[in-house]
Amino acid sequence: MLKRFLSLFLCLCLAAAACACSSENGASSAAVSSAAVSSETAQSSEPASQEPSSAPESSSTQDPSASAGETPETSASTQAKSETAAEDAETKTATLYIGMDGQFQEFPVEYSGELTPLFLVAQISELTGWNLDLADEITSGKGGMTVSFAETSSLVSGPPETQNPDFFVYDSHQLVRTILDSVQHTLQYNFVDPSLGDPSSLDVYFNLDGEAIVIPDSGETIDPYAPYEPQTEG
Repeated sequence: MLKRFLSLFLCLCLAAAACACSSENGASSAAVSSAAVSSETAQSSEPASQEPSSAPESSSTQDPSASAGETPETSASTQAKSETAAEDAETKTATLYIGMDGQFQEFPVEYSGELTPLFLVAQISELTGWNLDLADEITSGKGGMTVSFAETSSLVSGPPETQNPDFFVYDSHQLVRTILDSVQHTLQYNFVDPSLGDPSSLDVYFNLDGEAIVIPDSGETIDPYAPYEPQTEG
């Protein structure tokens, strides 16, 4: 009887041990399965990887003048040159004064660019028919202007054989005085604005290739180192 009881007790113990092992294995499998499910869930919940974003575009706008290699200074210089070119192309009017003894006729003449004494003398020659060849450039400075006539000019050769009726002279004396008075008055009144100053304040010197000018039929000479004084009727 006792043996049967012990045998039954051992069987119960073995059965209990087997159940305990089975329960532990089931719990372990369940834990492993739960961990696997959690891992898969975590992976599925991660956002899809994004492609690297491109570098942000520069918000600054490039200055067209910089791309052209220009600076504000060069742009201003270009504009100033354009304005100067426009002024040079503009047609202006100067006035030629022909006569003597304070009595002058006025003749307008158009020009563009910078007005020069040489241009005015050349225009007087073209208008009147007088030879006004120069021995040197007309100089201009603080002391006034100096006009040097050449030996080939009408101051030496006298009136042309065929005179313009509008500028007729009777002899060389009258011609020389008319030439000098006309050139002086024209230079003074084109380079000194009468509304701003006295044109006669501009001294004009005359010479004949560096020497004094001798006025025919009178014995008078024009001093090359003294401002020209027009001869007026008393």
